[in-house]
Amino acid sequence: MNPKPPRHHRRPLIVSLCLLLVVAAACTGLLQNFGARWVTRQIAEELDLDEAQTTAARAAVDRLIAAAPDAVGAKVEMLVATVDAAIAQGLTEKKLLGMERQVDKLLDVVARSIIDQASPILATLRESQIEFVEARIRVRLEKARAELEKPPEERLAKRQDQLVEAVGDWAGTLTDAQEGALRSYVAGLPDEAAARFAADERRVATVAAVFREHRGPDAIRDALWKEWKNREDWGRGARSPQARRAEGREALLFVYGLLDAEQRDHASRHLHELHDKLKTFLGAAGS
Repeated sequence: MNPKPPRHHRRPLIVSLCLLLVVAAACTGLLQNFGARWVTRQIAEELDLDEAQTTAARAAVDRLIAAAPDAVGAKVEMLVATVDAAIAQGLTEKKLLGMERQVDKLLDVVARSIIDQASPILATLRESQIEFVEARIRVRLEKARAELEKPPEERLAKRQDQLVEAVGDWAGTLTDAQEGALRSYVAGLPDEAAARFAADERRVATVAAVFREHRGPDAIRDALWKEWKNREDWGRGARSPQARRAEGREALLFVYGLLDAEQRDHASRHLHELHDKLKTFLGAAGS
């Protein structure tokens, strides 16, 4: 349920189970069963699962979907109410810090649930399956490396496009002045893609080593949870997670300050549209 651009090479051995979040955000009750089948198929393809493992994965997906209303329903309602009030009344640093705490708690619940369900299945992966997953990850890493090797001005333009598109999705049509301000703002931000990439490479190696030890579900669960909790630590040479979060809050305040009243109303409507889709899914899951 994450605002950053997709990073498919992060936490590779549970990436397919994370597709459940896409289903939770987009599926209606009529599509719930189809969604579970689709997620299971993606997991099986990503991890090269055999029939027994695929059956276990489908059961895990079903359990996650069934548990979703009680696990995240109230937290989502509270977060949406907080965000909507801030859009209407005005964003502040204090409000954003409160939202961060709410998001952290929500994501921890989701991540813990996925990891708990995934670990017993991941513990059954054979060496050939681990090699299969690693090969797929290497392809993604090479694509990410190729992005890093592009000219700085090309990478900057891509980041600028991503922010303009994201803000447009929430606020509706942007003026030329607003788009120009967003592009200028991004141009002033540090580019830490190399540090993030290096951290992801280290995590891939760390998790793969744990899988090759075949120490059972608990060891895998502990390793994945540790990587999840340390996901914002990009190691030496990178800024601290606290510094990057502070920059993110500054960016949100800057964007909010650009929007007029109509665009803020558009953002509120977009929030409720997403929330309605999620409520439909949670209602169907809990019935």
